[in-house]
This record gives sequence, structure tokens and C-alpha cells, in this order.
Amino acid sequence: MDLKPSLYGLDLEEAQQVLRENGEPAYRARQLLQWLYAHPVEDWTEITNLPKELLAGLKTRFNLKSLKLVEALQSPNHESTKFLFETRDGHLLESVLINQQARRTVCVSTQLGCKMKCVFCASGRSFKRSLSAGEIIEQLAGIERRIMKRATNVVYMGMGEPLDNFEATIKSLRILQADWGFGLGARRITVSTVGITPKMKEFVKQMDGRVRLSVSLHTSDGERRNELVPVNRRYSLGDLVKTLGKIHRDLKREITFEYTLLEGVNDTLEEARGVVRIAQPLAAKVNLIPYNPIPGAEFRRPSRERIEKFREILKKGGIRVTVRQTAGREIDAACGQLRLDREIN
Repeated sequence: MDLKPSLYGLDLEEAQQVLRENGEPAYRARQLLQWLYAHPVEDWTEITNLPKELLAGLKTRFNLKSLKLVEALQSPNHESTKFLFETRDGHLLESVLINQQARRTVCVSTQLGCKMKCVFCASGRSFKRSLSAGEIIEQLAGIERRIMKRATNVVYMGMGEPLDNFEATIKSLRILQADWGFGLGARRITVSTVGITPKMKEFVKQMDGRVRLSVSLHTSDGERRNELVPVNRRYSLGDLVKTLGKIHRDLKREITFEYTLLEGVNDTLEEARGVVRIAQPLAAKVNLIPYNPIPGAEFRRPSRERIEKFREILKKGGIRVTVRQTAGREIDAACGQLRLDREIN
């Protein structure tokens, strides 16, 4: 295994230091990063405005990239494509491109698997390690290279819990937004969390409240949440709501809840009224996600009628609510379906 670090994941200061060590002027750092993030390159020969001697020196110290595209599986309606990347240590990670008219959303993973073990999510079936900032960023770069277009939106809703990989997530977000990086507007980026409360307020502060934070709620009942989202035993629903209240009140930031609907589990009218009680004081938006099946799980997707009744209660309670249109279910690329499909030996 080639242990040289990848250039992907460098920030401006790090790139400047690398170039100084090679006897090059600091201004070349922006040139180098432009090739990585604005014109995602995969081969040293594609970099045309840097001295050959510099590139030869960099090649002895760095790999240009660390992920290898193994497979791109497109849904029948061409709306979603699941990309399977291989890491240098032989694991597979999944990323998804969702095409909706002029909107191109890339869903990136932050970990190989997930430690949160939400019972209805395939990613939590195993955990290998967290991804580096470069591995997070390189998913987007690799997809943009394949489609030959820039992504309009990025969501951290793939494999893993972003706030459980805090430093790498923060660094990757800074690269996404920087003018020397991808130049993506903060409001076009969403980070999803199950509710690791000690990290949530720190995250909002570090991102100046501009990057959207989406919280996986999934039930309005604390005891039931212990079963559906086991991390609730450590970071309780009560603490989560209190933390969100401070974020909403002190930082004046919008709160969004993700809510996976499971037939006969959390889709009752009582649950809906409970969601209203939580979301109303926070002026929160709620995205309802009808369950997407995964192997080995016995949950079922509620009927359209039950989903509509649930939505109506939220709407009557003054909650902004949407039912997310499932994209990629046919290729196991929808919410909750991403997983470590297989290992490469």
C-alpha cells in the first residue's frame, strides 16, 4: 500500500508550506489548489501551469489522489447515480449524485460505516474508520470530474456521523467554501447529525451559522428514541431539544429535522403531535422520509394515506413540512441505504 499522503485535502496554508519546502513562491499554492478543486485532476500531466521540476518533486512526496472509482451505478430514471470508491487501505465507500432539473446534489460520506447504529440505517451495520478531510473532498472532486459539471449542492448525509469525525468534517467544509477551494456557498451545504449535542453548538459557531445543520429526530418520544437511535442514551432527546433551543435563540439559526417514517413505530398521530410540540418553539422545518428498506430489517414504509395524515397534523400545527421524494431507492442509494457493500482483499 502506498502510504504517501494525497494532495486532496490540503488547505491554502498547508499548500503554501509545501511549496516553500520545495523552494517555490507561495503564490503558486493557489494555482496548485485550483487544479485540485476547480479542475479536479487525476494525473500529474494534467497540471500545465506549474514547473515540471516542482511537479516531479511533489510526486515523490504525495499521491495526487487517494480514492479509486470502482463503479458508478445509475438509477433507471437517471435521477440518481451511486458512486463506489475504493480507499488506499482496501475499503469501499459510497457517494451519491442526485439530479433534479438544474440542481446537482452530491451526498458525501464522512466515515467508513457508522458508530451510531440507528436500527433502520444500513450504514450502522459496521464501522471501519473515519475518513480524512481529503477523502471527504475527493468524493465530490471525483464525481464532478465524471459528470464534467460542478455540483450545486453538497449534503453530508452519506455513510457516517459527521460530528463524530469533527475535525475532518470542519476542514472539508472550509475547503468547500473557500475561494481557493470549491467556492460553494455555505447555504448550499447541509450537514446531518443524529444529535451529538456537545459538538453541535461548536459546529454552528465555527461555521458562523451559515452551513445548514439538519438533525435526525425520528421520534418525539425519548424512550422510543433510545431504541431507534441508540446514541440517545448518551445524548438525550431533552438535551438535544435544549441545545437546539440555544442555537435558535442565541444564534438565530434555522433548525431542520429529518424524520424517517416507520409503519406502526413512529408514524402515529400521537407521534405527529409530539413532533409539533418539539418543532413549534424552534420554528423548525421537518423533512419526512418514508422508510427505505434495507436487508435484514423488518421495518416497513407507511402507506401514502398514513404519511399524508402525519403531514397534515404537522401542517396544522404551523410546521413547515415536506415529504422527501425518494431518489435512488432502486440502486440502494436512498436515505439510510448506504453501506459497506463488500470488502476488497
